Parts: sequence; C-alpha cells; structure tokens
Amino acid sequence: MRKIFFLAALLPLLSFAQERIMVIADPHVLPQSVIDQTANFDEYMQTQRKMLDLSEPIWKALLDTALVHKPELVLIPGDLTRDGESAAHEMVSNGISRLQEAGIRTLVIPGNHDLPGDNWESLYPGTFVDAEKDADSHSFAVEPLKGLTVIGIDGSDGKASIGKLSATTQAWIMEQADAAVAKGNMIIAMTHWQILEHFDEQATLESSCRFSNADELRDQLMHHGVHLVLTGHFHVNGITTFRDTTGLTNDSLVEITTGSPITYPCPYRWLTISKDRKSVAVETDYIRSLGDIADFTTYSRDWMYVHTQNMIPALATRAWSKVLSKWDNKIVPMMQQAGIPSYVIAGIKMLLPQDEEKQIEITQKHLGEPAANLYLFHSEANENEHPAEGQQLADAVYAGMEGMINDLFGIFASVIPTFKTIARTAAEVPVQSLVEDKTLRYSSFADVTDDLHPVLVINNAASQGVEEIEDGASRTTKFLLNGQLFIQKGDRIYTPQGQQIAQ
Repeated sequence: MRKIFFLAALLPLLSFAQERIMVIADPHVLPQSVIDQTANFDEYMQTQRKMLDLSEPIWKALLDTALVHKPELVLIPGDLTRDGESAAHEMVSNGISRLQEAGIRTLVIPGNHDLPGDNWESLYPGTFVDAEKDADSHSFAVEPLKGLTVIGIDGSDGKASIGKLSATTQAWIMEQADAAVAKGNMIIAMTHWQILEHFDEQATLESSCRFSNADELRDQLMHHGVHLVLTGHFHVNGITTFRDTTGLTNDSLVEITTGSPITYPCPYRWLTISKDRKSVAVETDYIRSLGDIADFTTYSRDWMYVHTQNMIPALATRAWSKVLSKWDNKIVPMMQQAGIPSYVIAGIKMLLPQDEEKQIEITQKHLGEPAANLYLFHSEANENEHPAEGQQLADAVYAGMEGMINDLFGIFASVIPTFKTIARTAAEVPVQSLVEDKTLRYSSFADVTDDLHPVLVINNAASQGVEEIEDGASRTTKFLLNGQLFIQKGDRIYTPQGQQIAQ
C-alpha cells in the first residue's frame, strides 16, 4: 500500500512540457590568444584547480551542444571570464550572439571575476531585451517564456570579493518578484553567489561563497514569492532546500548550484519546467570528450587530483591563519571547558606552527591526499549513492588530523587527548555534512537532496521529486519526499543507507 501511495503522489510530476533550459555556470573563458601573451602561464596554472588552458575549447563545445539540442533558454549565472579580460568578454559575447541568432534566448549575470563595468549592457545586449532593468546595478527581470519570470541578481557591487546588494537594488528585486507573482508566473532567480549553505559551516569555512547578507536575502526572496534560485561560484554541483523552521510560514527556497565545466567533472545542467510551472526536472550532463581527449572525464579527474595537491600550500596557510585568529576567543574557551589547564593550553599554542613553511609541510604530509580525495568525492555530487566510500574518506581526514597533532606535539600528544577530541568534533560538523550530503545535519530539519537528477516541486515547502533509472534488469526509483531520499527496488523501499522502510 505504501508503494502505491508513493507512486500516486508522484505521478502528476511526470507530465512535462518540452521546454528546456540549459544552465552553464562559471565557464571562466580565457582565449588562447591571451594565454599566448601571458608570461609564466604554466607556473600560474600549477596553482589553479581550473583548467583555464582548455576554457576556450570547452566554451565552444558547450555552444555546439546548445545549438544541437536547441533549448528554449540558456542561463549563465556569472564568471563568464577568467578575470574580466576584454578579449574573453568578446569571445563569450560572440558565442552568445550565435545562440541568439539560432533563436536561443540567453541570459547572463556578472560574477566576481567578470568586473562588469559600464560596458556590460553593450557586450550582452540580449540579456536586456524586453527586460525591466535596475538603475543601480546589472540586475534585470524578464519573461523569456510564457509564465516564467527570470530575475537576474547582480551581486558584484563593483567588487570582486563578496556578493553584496545595495538596499535600493534589493528593494527593486522584491518589487519585480511581486509583479511576477501578481501575474501568476513561476520565478527563477539567477545570481552568482550562493544564498543557502550546501554543507554545514560553509558560511564559516567559505564565507566568500555566499552573499554578505545571505540569510536576510533568503527570507526576503521567499516572502516575495521566489522559491527557486540558480547559482554558481563554488564549482561543485549542489541542490539544497531551506524551509522556514519557525513553523510560522510554509515558505521554502530551493537553490540549484551548478559546477563549472572547467573543473572536474565538467558539468552543465538541463532544467525542464512543467506545464503548470510548479515543478522542475533537473538533469546533469558532462563534457565527456574534448578534441583529441576521448575520455575527458578521466583526464579532468586526474588533472584535478594533481592540482588540488598543488593548492595545499595556499589552503594550509589560510587554514592555519583561521585557527590562530580564533585561538583566544573560540578555541581556548573550548579547551578550558574541557578541563585542560591553562599552562597546558599555553604549551599547545607554543607548539603550533607559526611560519608558513612549517604549516604547509605538516598539512601536506598528513592531509594532502585525504583532502584531495574528499574534494573529488564531493565534486562528483553523488554522495548518497556511496555512503561507505564517503565514510572511509571522512575517517581518513580524521586520521590525518590525529597524525598531525601527534607530529606537532610529540610525547605531549598522549597527555592532551581532549585536544584531539575537540579538534575532531569541530571537523566532524563540515566533514560529515559533506560525505553525507546533509545540511542542518544535527537538526530535525536535515536536508538531503539528490544533487544531480531530481524533480523538484517549487512553491511548496514539502519539496518532492522522483527519478527513474535503470538498474540492471530491474527498475529502480529514487524518491525525494520532504527533502529525504528514498530508493524503491521492486516492492521494497529503502533509505540510502539500505534500511528497508516499506514493502
């Protein structure tokens, strides 16, 4: 009976109009002509996780894909270029013109790397055709498809660091949302910076990924009828749903973040919106071959592994800087609460690596490989399908942290086991959230969403979805019900961890 209930509840979602939207995030186009004129470019690439040297052919492959499949709309939520180079903007603009000439409406919004300046509208005029435009930014609102309003939110604010909106621009955005709601339209907001957290403590560890007033913006968007937002910036596929946890409203906001095509696994998205404009089917696709590289997936994975290791020096010094900056006001009180004497705390601090060379050396030794593997795993965005592998990776990170503490403190490590417990407890919050793909992990509002192929009901706090896939000779169905993932195999329904809940 429960199986029948699940299917009956979800059957209405399976009827879709053939109106598809292609989403390309963070292409970071850098023309070969600019690369050829850049001194020490190979050395520069050693510090990058982005395959900038292949960004031009990747961009052209995406254009060819769009021209073959002819979606009704292409959306690009920022970072069109490497660093706002005029030649890069020109190359992207010329490509978009090809799409427009083929009848494919394309809308773009600046990212932190685009440095839009005053010539944005002249470079990308198609974005503003028939659109309402904010006087103080490059934000816009337009109805490119009947019954669908796209609101482009420009968070660049003339800076290249963090998403920020002026009060007047934020008010203008809400006015446009109100107008779309009054027409009965579905709304898709598009912006570069993330609004929601996609793993616990992301706001602390990667604060530059989100708007500076992300929580306020989230609440205002929901209140004004915006329940779906497309973002980029983080270069990893992710879908998360925020629900009003106060119980005072039935509001929700679904955020679909699309990874960059120039970082493994080189994704882009297809969104199919339903005829009633209340649900969206998400398909994630990848650049699987490129030029002479027949297996581009393996190529990009190997490239990412090596270059993630090369990024450890910068990541290590940044991480140690955060530890040292939070020592007095956060870490010391935790150790005091755990009963560690003041003289031991002072001794611990003296043994911490203060110079960058030591910070890099010890981090690379103990966490270089586990961190690279964990990043690759998270980038694949299919954590729910591989819980055992995810936990093994998490355990490797914890073991690396313990090895680093033992290395730092030598014989003293055995007399301060509480410090190891504190360090592991702090790390478990983001690490377990990553490997389990679960936000608000320790609350009753924990959100688990298929990041790759869900069907999402919009304008409803109880976001539901279904995906049907072939599993050998049998049919397997994945359900997203109230944000929780369930798997049906034959007559049985399971949690992602394999626990049977219905037959």
